[in-house]
Amino acid sequence: MTYVAVQPWSEPNPYPQRADAVRRYFTAIQDGNVEELLGLLTPDALTRWPQSGERITGALSCVKVHTNYPGGPPSHRLERVSGGGNVWVAELTADYGDERWHLVSVIEFEGERIARMTDYFGPRFPAAEWRKDWVEIEPAGA
Repeated sequence: MTYVAVQPWSEPNPYPQRADAVRRYFTAIQDGNVEELLGLLTPDALTRWPQSGERITGALSCVKVHTNYPGGPPSHRLERVSGGGNVWVAELTADYGDERWHLVSVIEFEGERIARMTDYFGPRFPAAEWRKDWVEIEPAGA
C-alpha cells in the first residue's frame, strides 16, 4: 500500500463546478437567460432578502423577479466567489441608477444546483469620524 502526503493548501478544489455555477448564475441574471437560471436552481429554490423581509419561493418565481425588474436588472460586477462544500459566498457591486451598492449572497447547494440564497444589499455610506485614526478609506470604485 502506498500513502501520499498532500499539503492542505495544495489540494485541488473538489467543488470547482459550484464556483462556476455561482458565476454562471449571476451572468444569467444580467443576460436574462431564463433557461440557464432554471437549470442552475432547484425547482423549489428559496431566496431570502432579510432587509426587506421578502422570500422568493421556487425557481420560476425567482426568475420572474429578475426578468420583470423595471428597466432590467441593475448592472453588476461579481467581485469574488469563495466557499466550499455546500455553502458559497458571492460578493458583488451593483449600480442602481446613480448609486453603487454592495451585495453579498450566501448560496447553498443541493447536489450541483442552487437550493437556497440569502442576499444582503447596502449602499456605500460615509465612514464614521471616530474611526479615522485606525482605518484607511478605499476608493469609491473599490
